[in-house]
Amino acid sequence: MKNKLKEELEQIEIPKELHIRAKLGVEKAKSEQPRRTFKKAIVFPAAAALFLIGSAGVGAATFPSFNHLLSLVSPDIALFLQPIETTSEDKGIKMKVIGAMNDDEMAVIYVTMQDLTGNRLDKTLDLYDYTLTDGHMFNSQIVDYDKDTNTATLRIQANGGTNFNNKKIKLRISSFLSQKHKHERIKIDTNLSELKNKNVDTISLSTDSTSGAGGEITDQLDTGESIEILKPNETILSLSKIKFMHVSNIGFVNGQLHVQTKWSDEDIDSHGDFYLVDPSGKKINASSNISYGVDKSGETVYGNNYVEYILDVNSKDLSKLKLMGDLVSNGNYTKGDWSTTFKLHSVESEKSLSFNEDFGSWEATKITLSSLGVTLYGKGHFKDTDNIKVSVKMNNGSIQSLDSLQNFSDNKSVKAKFLSSSPLDLSKIKAINVNGTVIKVSR
Repeated sequence: MKNKLKEELEQIEIPKELHIRAKLGVEKAKSEQPRRTFKKAIVFPAAAALFLIGSAGVGAATFPSFNHLLSLVSPDIALFLQPIETTSEDKGIKMKVIGAMNDDEMAVIYVTMQDLTGNRLDKTLDLYDYTLTDGHMFNSQIVDYDKDTNTATLRIQANGGTNFNNKKIKLRISSFLSQKHKHERIKIDTNLSELKNKNVDTISLSTDSTSGAGGEITDQLDTGESIEILKPNETILSLSKIKFMHVSNIGFVNGQLHVQTKWSDEDIDSHGDFYLVDPSGKKINASSNISYGVDKSGETVYGNNYVEYILDVNSKDLSKLKLMGDLVSNGNYTKGDWSTTFKLHSVESEKSLSFNEDFGSWEATKITLSSLGVTLYGKGHFKDTDNIKVSVKMNNGSIQSLDSLQNFSDNKSVKAKFLSSSPLDLSKIKAINVNGTVIKVSR
């Protein structure tokens, strides 16, 4: 069962936007703040909060939708869900909140969307604008789509922690995307060896013009440094059968390959990932990406229509590398007003332990333990390349690795949450291991 559950976890992608907002503080998280989607450039390791604290209780038997949810998720998970049955209907689509719960860092809510009059939903359904009272840094993943009933089951995750305790909160969905199309392994027809020896014009990009970034470049943005990027729209490369974006410039800046892309305003949530492929088929992913806008005069402004991907090629033979991209475009954009109010139960008490460890770019000062997993708190700047291994040892001697990660950095405050592949019984945990350092857990 654990292996099956782990497979489900690994299929879930956490939008890079979460890291963008937390690290750059570009959009301050607010109560009932809508989710704003940027062009997603790099896919990082998956993380999901499936495991909730509480009990389904005897009332679950009276909720048909909740009982159906139990058939979609592991029984281990279902036992921790709080059943909820509130609905909202608009534009012939019915939204229903089925189950939810939270710990001290995050809340997870299971929701269904059912199209009663048409076929506007499918297995690619993605919520676009949605809000949750007292929550921030949202993401959603589709759990199931039933074609026969036109019903999609979604899992919404939000940070907010103890702000949710015993409160009535409102979930509102204002729009969603569907009929997404994947365009994989699109080849960019360019000679990298020739580009290496070609001079390109560049301009400086300030943090005021960036709507988001990911990877190594965030360190420069955190310190307020300007970034050298390609001058927009100097080299236009259209991609075969791709209408929603094109390469607007490409070249080497300070020894790194820059791929500048322009995305259409009409395709609301198109996004992609550009990478190099060597002769063995191994991918070399972009080390950084940055989003910005460009006005009619060619000056950079705040926006996200342009995304520049930066790739480190080091001493590799450029003649043997191919530049490729995996792209996603959306088909339908549906607006509406689906909202409902419900109450969350209070969280289970977390265990807080003293912990001091220097990870180079940041220093941990505290560790907490909950049924969801282990959270490290500290000061500094968490890097996506940080290699931190966390596991828990149970009283019976078994070891459980926590290999899914969420991290948030804001104003040099770091919070890294390592999620478990099954709910943790705090009363049965003997110790926590962080990169070889063992922290004993008292009963």
